[in-house]
Amino acid sequence: MQSLLGQTHSDWRLIVRDDGSSDRSRELVGEWARDHGVECEMLDDGLGNIGACASFGKLLEATDAPYFACCDQDDVWLPEKLGIMLKAVRTLETPNGAQTPLLAYSDLVLVDGELNRIAGSFRQHCSIASIPSSLPLRRLLVHNVVTGCATLGNNTLARLAAPIPEGTRMHDWWLALVAAEFGRLIDVPVQTALYRQHGRNTLGAARLGTAGALSRFAAEPLAVLKTRAAIIEGEKRQARAFHDRFLTRLSDTSREIARGYGYLDERGFLARKAFVIRNGLKRHNLLSQLTFLATV
Repeated sequence: MQSLLGQTHSDWRLIVRDDGSSDRSRELVGEWARDHGVECEMLDDGLGNIGACASFGKLLEATDAPYFACCDQDDVWLPEKLGIMLKAVRTLETPNGAQTPLLAYSDLVLVDGELNRIAGSFRQHCSIASIPSSLPLRRLLVHNVVTGCATLGNNTLARLAAPIPEGTRMHDWWLALVAAEFGRLIDVPVQTALYRQHGRNTLGAARLGTAGALSRFAAEPLAVLKTRAAIIEGEKRQARAFHDRFLTRLSDTSREIARGYGYLDERGFLARKAFVIRNGLKRHNLLSQLTFLATV
């Protein structure tokens, strides 16, 4: 939280949701805010532990600010983070208008629990591919490129994306889908945060490159395929949620792809693989794509 105080852009307020912690987290945040003169709202919804994705969804519903930035509990923002991301969004708002849903996302520095550097670029470390400008849904349905703590969106996106429905894998992935389909997803090619990796992370930065994938597959091929099958099921649930939520707003092509992937199980064995190939649903490396095709 100290990294919030060090932001060069200082016009911000904090909305906090305690996701059912059993320690003094809520009190400590309140004390910290009072000690540093931070405008802080504690969200009291009485729902207890609902998970990271649903918690961020509730925070999105609660804010009326013109812009929002997701702040994870264990990552460190670099001083220029808010300023850089806000500039990226405002630059696109000027020609497109404030009613266009926008989400800026940046790279991160990967660090361990003691903030020692693991990799200077999270994207390179994890082989995160770029998103095609034409029909980004082809990539985003099966590969998330956005990390929540390195994003900033506008109010139009928050209003369109919230409430985040059941079936969503993670809040940042949902925001990316909504922004890419109905507005703009803005790639900011610099590092704006330290992405901390330790045993308590909700989601970690597994080595996703071809070499890492090959070593895991060689060691435990059945376990890799089982894990891949579970991931695909989660992606299909999210695709169904996206299709059903925005049924009347999607373009014909996007509707066909979202429904086709979300309800892929309605197709036969070969038809499922043909759908993936025909619609260009691509993962981030060749081995992942091959295991994807083998599993669907």
